[in-house]
Amino acid sequence: MEIDVKRQYDKAKPLLETALEIAGYLFDEEHPVVLKCNNYLGILQREQQHYDEAESLFLQVIEDTWRKLVQEHPACFESMHELSVLYMKQELYEKSEPLLIQALEGRRLKLGDTHPHTLESWNHLIELYEAWNKLEKAEEWRAKLSKWEAVEERHNKRKVTSFQ
Repeated sequence: MEIDVKRQYDKAKPLLETALEIAGYLFDEEHPVVLKCNNYLGILQREQQHYDEAESLFLQVIEDTWRKLVQEHPACFESMHELSVLYMKQELYEKSEPLLIQALEGRRLKLGDTHPHTLESWNHLIELYEAWNKLEKAEEWRAKLSKWEAVEERHNKRKVTSFQ
């Protein structure tokens, strides 16, 4: 579900609320579908600059995930990532950094180094350090990313040649 295709937030919110209501009827509040709906509502609130509401939703998903599921659940890392983006938009870099590092490390562990969500967190961490004017740290993380991309490229080439 893409909620900002044309930034039609007034149409997206009732759809997401309906999806959340249906998910809440079908599943427990800690079910991944319910958590995903709350996360999307948080993103919607963030993009509308309703930062307090967005923060509350992201924190609730993180709390529900940690309390009811497991700390290593992808929904938890997704909400940590989105909350860190919220803090970045508010230039609260010191609040964003630990969340983004935790989201990145969790995504690397659960999804792998080259998964699109992992790479998304990795790139946001580089952007965070650039915005924060911590250019050495940005370069350090960019170098780590380049190293993993090179490893993946070599791995993919070996897979292709082994099938020929």
